[in-house]
Amino acid sequence: MINDQNKQDENKLVTSSQTIEPAVFSPSSGENKKNNAKRKPIVYILMTLLLTFIIVIWFLFSAKSVVITTSPLTVNNQPIVVEVTGNLHFKMADHLLMRTGSYRVNAKLAGYYPINEALEVSDIQNQKYNFVFKPLPGHLKLNIKPNVDVSVLVDQEASIVDKHTLTDLSAGNHEILVTSKKYFPYQSSVEIVGKETTQAIDIKLVPAWAKVSLNSDPIGAKVYQGERLLGVTPTYVDIMQGQHELTFDKKGYKSTKREIAVIAGEDLTIKAAKLFKLEGLLAVNSSPSGVSVTYGNKYLGTTPLQVAVTPNVEQSLLLFKDGYQSQTHSLVISSGKKVEKDYKLQIDVGQVVFKVTPSDALLYIDDRLMGRANKTMTLAVKQQKITIKKEGFVNYQEFVLPNSNLEQLVSVKLKTIEQAKWENMKPVIAAVSGSKLKLFKPNDTFIMGASRREQGRRANEVKRTIKLSRPFYLGFTEVTNKEFRQFQRDHSSGHVQGNSLNGVKQPAVKMTWQQAALYCNWLSEKENLTSVYIVDGGQVVNFNDKANGYRMPTEAEWSWAARYNAGQMLKYAWGDTLPPAAGSGNIADVSGAAILGFIQPTYNDKFIASAPVGSFDGNDKGIFDLSGNAAEWMHDFYQIKTGLSLKAEQDPMGPMSGDYHVIRGASWAQGGRTELRLSFRDYGNEQRNDLGFRIARYAQ
Repeated sequence: MINDQNKQDENKLVTSSQTIEPAVFSPSSGENKKNNAKRKPIVYILMTLLLTFIIVIWFLFSAKSVVITTSPLTVNNQPIVVEVTGNLHFKMADHLLMRTGSYRVNAKLAGYYPINEALEVSDIQNQKYNFVFKPLPGHLKLNIKPNVDVSVLVDQEASIVDKHTLTDLSAGNHEILVTSKKYFPYQSSVEIVGKETTQAIDIKLVPAWAKVSLNSDPIGAKVYQGERLLGVTPTYVDIMQGQHELTFDKKGYKSTKREIAVIAGEDLTIKAAKLFKLEGLLAVNSSPSGVSVTYGNKYLGTTPLQVAVTPNVEQSLLLFKDGYQSQTHSLVISSGKKVEKDYKLQIDVGQVVFKVTPSDALLYIDDRLMGRANKTMTLAVKQQKITIKKEGFVNYQEFVLPNSNLEQLVSVKLKTIEQAKWENMKPVIAAVSGSKLKLFKPNDTFIMGASRREQGRRANEVKRTIKLSRPFYLGFTEVTNKEFRQFQRDHSSGHVQGNSLNGVKQPAVKMTWQQAALYCNWLSEKENLTSVYIVDGGQVVNFNDKANGYRMPTEAEWSWAARYNAGQMLKYAWGDTLPPAAGSGNIADVSGAAILGFIQPTYNDKFIASAPVGSFDGNDKGIFDLSGNAAEWMHDFYQIKTGLSLKAEQDPMGPMSGDYHVIRGASWAQGGRTELRLSFRDYGNEQRNDLGFRIARYAQ
């Protein structure tokens, strides 16, 4: 039938290119139906086979090659049976053909947990899966010597021990810690095979104690370790290794403690603990309270008190308190007994006579007002704080201990606040730059200037009456190069024909008055003092006469320091005539003749130019170089007054403004009669190589 059909199909193909003609319709006959009915079963069978073939081909092309193994792979050289359930799959040799999807794998092996796991086959063509058997737990038998009760930690967790056996330990490595009372811990690492097998391990516990022999003098003392009673002496006990404090206790005796060090396995005998009878107990009360008490040679404290004392010995009990008569008693305190005593002390007094100036000052004793200070007081024989006060005066305070057998005298002359202030003021101070200044407290009236008849006098040396009363500090020396360079690092005092003026101890020169004033302000700021010179735009425009900061000396201060001596005004630093006495100072002389003009031809100070400050003796006030070395800028603006004023100028600081500033004193470059006189006045604004300055400041 199939062949005939194929042939018909072929004929149709051959004639397909021919003209198609309509066929004549004729109804089917019953014979054809009968033939078709006979052909149906065969067709179905063929179709089924074809469908099956197609399905097989489809499965082969869509299935994945999957290899499933186990660890271990075999037992006794026999492969382990692996069952796979789930979607359609076929086993072929050493692999399975499996469609993508979910499956379940099952396998069994004695001594291991069964495998029952899900398997997800992916789209990858060749796949391999390995399933590992996990061993069942094992058991560990502990062979412990000696056979004592133990506690066991497995991997730091408490574990139950049944007949010295640990059950259901997972396969693998485990840390075993075995502990037992009085033995050192045992620790070991054990590899558990598992698979329900039982392993064994030998454990030898090492004793952690030693036998200690204990005794006391007298015997019969109970021995405690903490609160645990070890026994009664003499005794022989086991004590664990380590440092221990033992307490020996016996009725009627003081407890004694002993420190011992025990080493396991090394028996120890300790020296008998010496026990001492209980001390006596002494309780003392007194009126007044706060009385100091000694018993024998031991200070017990102040009343009321209760202390243990040495028993069964007669000793002296001494009671004393400031202002009261002391008492002495003889006592014996029995061992373990308490003795209570009450004592009353009598007040002890002495006479103190106060003689005070001024007479109306007030007296305070221990901060209590007692009235006028001039009186006789009866005071308790104890240390008393005495305070004497009067307005406008400094308080006087001291401590007095009256004596019952002797009258005491307290003589006091109060100081005014002003007196105390000056007494406490430092006579010498040091500026942060290193300059030292001396305190002067003048209270003098003198005449500044010179007589018209004085040889060498200049017209600007008009006589003026000056009253100096304001205390001030004045520099011992002129400001040196070292000190000035702290303010102006690049300052140079220069040189004269190869002779340097720049030595660190030589006076700083070649600065203007403005630079000197700014240096003074810099020093004041360094020491948190109020600046004297008022600066605007970098220039000094005024000054504060109330300020306590550094400044240049006033002309009046300089003249007083240089000339005033025992009520007289000196003409020259060395006396009244020329030439200068040897060592009088650094002026123009024969040593500088090669570079100078007019000199003192018979004087030699051995310095060509300026000398280190303080190279010559100071004057009667201890101030150096006022008559030479460097001429000095004064604080004052320059002015000339006419005629001798009968009214004294009080602490003058010069006018508030002017065109020039006063310069006083001779220098290394000056040697004429006019310049060497201490009344010589110069003025200027420009710097000079022989012109410097010294510092001053008011003391308040």
